[in-house]
This record gives sequence, C-alpha cells and structure tokens, in this order.
Amino acid sequence: MDDLVDFLKKENPDFISMQEVTTNGFNLFANKNVSLFELLGKRLQMYGVFNGDLRLKGDKSSVFGNAVFGKYKIVGKKVVTLKTFRPLTIKELDHGDSGEVREQIHRHLLDAQVIAGGRRVHIMSWHGAWTAPPQDTSETLRQAGIVADYLKNLDSPFILGCDANNVAESKTIGTISKVAINLMVGSGISQTTHPTKHKIAPRGFLVDYIFTSNHFKLLRLQVPEILVSDHLPVVAELEV
Repeated sequence: MDDLVDFLKKENPDFISMQEVTTNGFNLFANKNVSLFELLGKRLQMYGVFNGDLRLKGDKSSVFGNAVFGKYKIVGKKVVTLKTFRPLTIKELDHGDSGEVREQIHRHLLDAQVIAGGRRVHIMSWHGAWTAPPQDTSETLRQAGIVADYLKNLDSPFILGCDANNVAESKTIGTISKVAINLMVGSGISQTTHPTKHKIAPRGFLVDYIFTSNHFKLLRLQVPEILVSDHLPVVAELEV
C-alpha cells in the first residue's frame, strides 16, 4: 500500500481509475477493518467516488467495486449496472476456486463527472467480465455492448480506464474501440498483467486499457513494471 501511494504521488495524476477496490473482509492485506477508498482518498488528498456492489456473504459492510479519484471536485456520478449477482464467499472469489462464478459476479461502469477547462468531463472506471483465458463470450459481449452504448451517447469529453479482462484482438474490446479511441492500439505494449506476480506468470496478457473521446491527443503512454498490484499501471499523458 505504501508503494502504491508513493507511486501515485510521484505521477501526480489529474485522474485515477481503479478496479477491485475493497472494504473490510474483502481486503487482501492485514487490516480487515478499513475502506481502501477512504484510506487512499485521505492519503492522496484527492476527491473521489466509489461504488461497491459485490458483497461478501454474511457481511454487509464488506464490498468490492470501482473507484475514481481526481484533483477536480466531482459534480456528478452515475453507475451503469452491467450484471447483478448474489453475495460471494472469499473462497468463491479466490482466484483458484471461483472460475465457475467469476464471469457472473456483479459488474458496473462508474462515471464520475467533473468540470475542467470550463466543460463537463466524464472520468470512468470499468471492470470487465472475467474469463480464463481471456476470450469472447456472450456475457463479455453483452456487457461491452452496454458500455459502448453509454459512451456513444455522451455529448462531452470522456476518459475510461479499465481492467477489461480481455485481449486487444477480441470482439469484446473491438466493441468499445468502435465508439472510442483505444490508446493501446499501436503503443507496442503487449502485456499489462505483472510478469512475475500475476497468477498466470510467466504468461502475460494485455487486458488493461484507456479509452477516450476524440477530444484528446495522446502525448505519452507507459506501462511501468512496478509492483503495486498483480497488474501493471497504465499511465497516459493527454492534451485537450
């Protein structure tokens, strides 16, 4: 956690999009009595919004979801529900025991709206339906279709950061790329799962993306190989 906070402070981002943000019993680190969203917001001194919709069985205080942080005051929030499911046990959510339910668990798109440069901007976080290995399924395509429909109906600039749980050549990612600019295309980046710490290592996949509206020009895109997660962070510098 200290390394993550230090990394984010050094990058000094205007916006951060996060997935798998947890509270209490879902926390993988020692402290089971804290909200990661509240902890990170306090340590980063940023505005933020969080939506936790996956719940731990028998513990209503423990949730799992998406977050957006930023330097700009958040003036609006919308949650686009993509899938609803029952509460899970830790064993079911565990990477080794839950393949039969992971594609079915709660999923959503979180849209945080700010006023920047005198206009409304949408900063979003999405965690795509999970499959192993990453592949198109009727469920991944259905959820991607909902996200694409939402994006194409926005009338102001947007940035979407996501762990889409799917590869660039998939129809799932292609569905989003039809309505948004996929910054990973042509970047030369081939992997965003951590090369040594992800459970599939030494194999690796590109499954994390930044999509934008056509209001932005990409100046820099990096995927630094640091250990703050089992995924690598995707860092973009954009110009309006």
